Amino acid sequence: MTNSCPKCRFDNPDSTLYCGKCGTKFISPENILATETMETPREELSTGSTFAGRYQIIEELGSGGMGKVYKVLDKEINAKIALKLIRPEIAVDKNTIERFRNELKVARDVSPKNICRMYDLGREAGNYFLTMEYVSGEDLKNMIRMSGQLGVGTAKNRTVPIFLSPFF
Repeated sequence: MTNSCPKCRFDNPDSTLYCGKCGTKFISPENILATETMETPREELSTGSTFAGRYQIIEELGSGGMGKVYKVLDKEINAKIALKLIRPEIAVDKNTIERFRNELKVARDVSPKNICRMYDLGREAGNYFLTMEYVSGEDLKNMIRMSGQLGVGTAKNRTVPIFLSPFF
């Protein structure tokens, strides 16, 4: 028997936890509570729309294995911040969300100048999201792609969204 990946439709042995082609984590039935109402989460936010009643989407900044990052205007405080919308297939795993909560608690106590501040973990219409400091400029992935390995001085003086766990 095989397990078809919900993202890329690759057939995997039913004993695997992750897709052998794209790395998507398979959701096991024990991770889903039968009594919980599952809303259909959306994976993309459009420019100009408002998310969670307060975040106006300015632009998409990038995407990765865990979700998409947007530059948004927090209308409550009239400030630009970054919002990471966590992929639904990741957010359904309650253990992963608990790890995000713990990471956020630790990150709030850390304040080196080269690590962006994390503000909150929220949930809206079935979507989990993180809010954090918005740092303008070139993202680290593109910088490495363009210049190769970064020297210690460059890395030391660069402010980037660094996360304390391997989840991002």
